[in-house]
Amino acid sequence: MHSSKRTRPLTRRPLSRRNFLALSSATVGAGAFAVACGGNGGGAVGDGEIAGNVRFAWWGNAHRQELYAPFAQGFEDVEPDVSIQLEPAEYSPYLDRISVQAGGRNLPDTFWIPANQATSFADADVLLDLNELPDDIINFNEMPSDLVSSWEINGRQVAPVYTQYSPAVQIDRTAFEEAGITDLPDDESWSWEDFWDLAQEYSDATEEGNWGISSMGAFYQHAHLWIRQQGGEIFGGGGNLVLDPDILAGWFAMWQSAIDRGAVMPPQVSGSETQWTQTGHRTGLYLVQLNQYLDNVSFSSDHDLDLFKYPEDSDSTDDYQFHYHIRMCVARSADNPEAAAAFLNYFLNDESAAEMVGLATGFPVNPSVIERIEQDADEAEQRMLDMQARVDEQPMRDRPEPPPAGAGWQQLIENANDNIFNGGQDIDDAVAAGIQDLEQQLERG
Repeated sequence: MHSSKRTRPLTRRPLSRRNFLALSSATVGAGAFAVACGGNGGGAVGDGEIAGNVRFAWWGNAHRQELYAPFAQGFEDVEPDVSIQLEPAEYSPYLDRISVQAGGRNLPDTFWIPANQATSFADADVLLDLNELPDDIINFNEMPSDLVSSWEINGRQVAPVYTQYSPAVQIDRTAFEEAGITDLPDDESWSWEDFWDLAQEYSDATEEGNWGISSMGAFYQHAHLWIRQQGGEIFGGGGNLVLDPDILAGWFAMWQSAIDRGAVMPPQVSGSETQWTQTGHRTGLYLVQLNQYLDNVSFSSDHDLDLFKYPEDSDSTDDYQFHYHIRMCVARSADNPEAAAAFLNYFLNDESAAEMVGLATGFPVNPSVIERIEQDADEAEQRMLDMQARVDEQPMRDRPEPPPAGAGWQQLIENANDNIFNGGQDIDDAVAAGIQDLEQQLERG
């Protein structure tokens, strides 16, 4: 443990009714962020015509934008009277931008939203309930009805799931082989001790400046999975905070121990560069979200990146795995709600997505699209499909979505990690302070 030196407060406040006015007053001219933004026009609200302009916003790196732009604009071939205007951005700027736009009631007509923000946007009443539309606009027939119902928030279908994915472990087989390590653990039976021993072995076998894995304690989705392995959870079914501080402290203590033994690239070395595309040339292991895998393969095109299941300890629960969702919404402020919803329906159901975007953001929820992807999957895509199938064989207990303002859970993990490993704060103190801050956010809504 470290003595307390400094504490980094939470910064980005999740969207709520309370901060709408603050957001809008502080961000004059926010529309300048948009790519080919322009105003909405054409087609009266509810007139039954699929026509007009549809602003579409999504996040991703340049490669993802190159994939999704032509797919999105392909909707104009399906509905020639609709014009699609694209507003892409990298992930963090994207979240800031749509929060600003929500505060100004200027959201894109159709947009992606991460799972941990869905209830905040729904509670702010800025999303259109798709159940209010004519029955023939959205087609959920390809998906099981109980699955579709599970996407509802407070009984409203405001943010259906577009793609989903699970966490896994990525191993650079080429790097391990070059280090003389060919005997890898069996991922059906390996433990966290095996994982850290492997990271240590790689660190010891490689030149100075190489480590088994970069410091990834700030990766909240992986922290969440580890917490679930311990039988814990972040939020209860009623949206109340149920996070056990001792379990969360155990997550950071595990990383501290691995850093101390030399298995992990110290945060002072990696800084904010912890993605595989930033540290992959100096590490052999990575905790991956499956929707990142294809980008990582592209980055390490001359290396064999394999996928392993998560390590488990003897006392790990067997139902800890989960699906993380990318949801897709129609703004209540959309000038052409039926055109915007038809565009959302295109994303959910058009099988051209299999060829044009594939698994770039995870696994489409439409089984017909997945079947098309499986038919022509390359080796990397097949590994993704196989790993997700193995994960899906495990039982999964419910994973309650964060309540309004609950997206602060992500900032809790990121800032506690920074306060511990860069600020020198005691682990228990950092966890306690972060939980207290999150509780205050939840009370404010």
